[in-house]
Parts: sequence; structure tokens; C-alpha cells
Amino acid sequence: ADVAQKSVSTGLFAFFGYGLYNIANQLAEGPDNANAQGGVTSVAGQAGFIQMLRNKAEDGYKKYYDTNHREWYDKDDDSYLKDITKQEEYAGKKK
Repeated sequence: ADVAQKSVSTGLFAFFGYGLYNIANQLAEGPDNANAQGGVTSVAGQAGFIQMLRNKAEDGYKKYYDTNHREWYDKDDDSYLKDITKQEEYAGKKK
């Protein structure tokens, strides 16, 4: 029992230490490295994502009082997959 307790406590301590190590590395890299990489974590990527959300909300508001559009569920209809915005459209490509 003593060996099991020591191994569990050592394992938890190592897991906690590894988590702190990862967080410290991410803090050391900082936002400058994220901007250099591009993608969603860059400033341009976040601005593009927010703009995409605004555009989607605006489209939703325009269709709110329009009763002539079809928005109900059809199990054979997969056209909604074409409307999903891809990361490359709003954040650019990662380098």
C-alpha cells in the first residue's frame, strides 16, 4: 500500500509539473509567436473570425421575418455543409 501511495502521489506531482511546464512555455512564446504563425490564433485570424460571426448574425436577422425561406430539418439534405466557413476563409493559412 505504501508503494502504491508513493507511486500515485509521484505520478500526480509529475502530471502537475508537466502542466506547469506547458503553460510556462506558452507564456514564454507569447502572442508574438502566434501572430507570426498565422491562423486562428493570430490577430488577423481572430478579427476574421469575429467578422464571420457578424456576417452570420446579420444573415440571420435578415431572414428572421422572411417566411419564404426553408429552414426546417430534412435528413437527406446536406447542403448546410457547404455553408460552413472554413478556417482558411477567415484566418488565412498557417505558415
